[in-house]
Amino acid sequence: MSSSNQLNQSSRFLANKPRNEVNVQGYTFRIDGNTTFVMNYGRWSEKRKRLISEIRSALNVHNDQVLDDKLLFLIDTVMKHYFELFEMKTSAANLDVFSVVSAIWCTTAERNLLWIGGFRPSQLLQAILPQVQHSCSQQQLSDIFSFVQSCQQAEDALAQGMEKLQQNLDKATAAGDKALKLTCVSQQMSFLKQANHVRQQFLYQLSRLLTICQYAEFLLALGECLYNSQPWSSL
Repeated sequence: MSSSNQLNQSSRFLANKPRNEVNVQGYTFRIDGNTTFVMNYGRWSEKRKRLISEIRSALNVHNDQVLDDKLLFLIDTVMKHYFELFEMKTSAANLDVFSVVSAIWCTTAERNLLWIGGFRPSQLLQAILPQVQHSCSQQQLSDIFSFVQSCQQAEDALAQGMEKLQQNLDKATAAGDKALKLTCVSQQMSFLKQANHVRQQFLYQLSRLLTICQYAEFLLALGECLYNSQPWSSL
């Protein structure tokens, strides 16, 4: 069973709950009993767009020293911004872990890369690489491909754990075993934190494999893949 199928199945436990729908800056988010996260995510998205716009403008500067200094600052800011999102999701999951893991709040494009409450690093990199590989050396590409394989290994290990957890959750729900279901919720939180750690390390390690300008271009492409409002097939 794929991890996306597992997460889609977990969302059925939300089916009978009342849902809040909030439109934030052009996106419609749905999350059960967690409007604070919806609002914070809307603000986070707006700041991300501003930062990405600044990176795009900085890439048009022709003074190399000015460019490097500006981009280093912006890259550091954007990475911290993504790490803040991971923390936001963890806090929101304390209220409703299923709604965060199943990501019923995310954009259409982001949902196509859904994996334990966010993007799946190896899949995201495979989607973005064609847009940035033109400026990469053969050694960089070799290192990146090796990095993709290591990401996939970490993801597969978590996917196996998620599959077992889903089976236990199904049993707990069918049997009405509240104690086991609470245990599953706790384990779900653990998997979300681990997945966020994988995403965080993905962003950090990739920044070490690419040059400053290459990583800035990667962040632009990442934004297009995750937050473009068009369906994935049109990207």
